[in-house]
Amino acid sequence: MIAVLAAAALSTLKFLVAMVPVFSVGVIVAEFIVALGWVNKIAWITRPLTRIGHLKPECGASFLTAFLSPSAGNAMLVRHHEAGLITRKELIIAAIVNTFPGIVMHWRTVLPIAIPLIGIYAFVYYGFLLLVGLLKTIAAMLAGHFLLEPDNAHAIIPSAEKQVGVSPSWALWVESAKKSRKIIIRVIKTTIPVTAVMFVLIHAGMFDYLNTWLSGLTAFLPLSPKALSIVATRLASNVGAFTVAGNLLYASKLSGREVVLSLLVGNLLASGINLRFLIPYYLGIFGPGTGWQVLAVSTGLRMAIMAALIWTLFVIWT
Repeated sequence: MIAVLAAAALSTLKFLVAMVPVFSVGVIVAEFIVALGWVNKIAWITRPLTRIGHLKPECGASFLTAFLSPSAGNAMLVRHHEAGLITRKELIIAAIVNTFPGIVMHWRTVLPIAIPLIGIYAFVYYGFLLLVGLLKTIAAMLAGHFLLEPDNAHAIIPSAEKQVGVSPSWALWVESAKKSRKIIIRVIKTTIPVTAVMFVLIHAGMFDYLNTWLSGLTAFLPLSPKALSIVATRLASNVGAFTVAGNLLYASKLSGREVVLSLLVGNLLASGINLRFLIPYYLGIFGPGTGWQVLAVSTGLRMAIMAALIWTLFVIWT
């Protein structure tokens, strides 16, 4: 038990060191951008997005930021919600929309590994992941279109610079940091216990049991035994799945279509395993109440779309 607690403490520390600085910088940058009135200046870039989803320009700015860092983009949403600029409903919808930039940037962990192993099918697989993310974003925007007020997308955000007469300077950064301190401290207080509990469960083997249970589901899938080996490997390792797929493809044991389907099925089943990282991430940034809502809606919507896509491909390709 002591070894489990020690390992969990080390993992918690590593997670916090990686997440908290990025989140903190995101909140401070959000405060700074609002103070300068930049939200209005860059609103035209995401105006089609915010107009369809009836989202305020602040949400569009966070969407752009999420291409650089999803944590920073979501931190901006938290800051805007705390400042009363967006409602909780807008926060949840915008947070789901913000998952798309993360999926786009996922190429950095997929393509460099997959291309040498499965060739052109790496782009096919990645393309389907993008399609799932795009459909999820469209679904979120449609939800915003019907659930939010149309005037949201045309709201004008007052510039703090004009209100207080401050010029862009180091002093404004310091002021932004001071205003962000309350949010950052609250998030850290939530993140530490949630992360610690999750890593205790991870090192205690709870997710290993989940992995074993999910592996058992492969017996019910309409895939060949060789294709099932890719699915089972994907639950343990993304790189391992590409390696197994590449070997089977090179040996002509599986077709490219079977490889892509197997990787997609493995990706779907791995959603349960990924909760070990998603729970502390979402609950830490958005708080327990909103965090659970964003996590449940985002993960559930993605799994539903992914399952529908896989079923469609099974029908078309078999």
